[in-house]
Amino acid sequence: MSMTTIEFKLPVEIYNQAKAIFEANGLTMEEACVLFIEETIKRGTIPFEYTQKDIEEVRRWEELMDE
Repeated sequence: MSMTTIEFKLPVEIYNQAKAIFEANGLTMEEACVLFIEETIKRGTIPFEYTQKDIEEVRRWEELMDE
């Protein structure tokens, strides 16, 4: 199976909080992201509810990271 690399930026506080949760559940950041993607594929949709406000917040992070 061929592989690809994904790189993205997160605010440090978000990264650290997520990393702590994943580690408490025996997962690395990479493993957690792979599980998210696999679950998305299984369901054919994002595996949790989100709002337009959530999307706008993520886009705001992206803009901040690009500056």
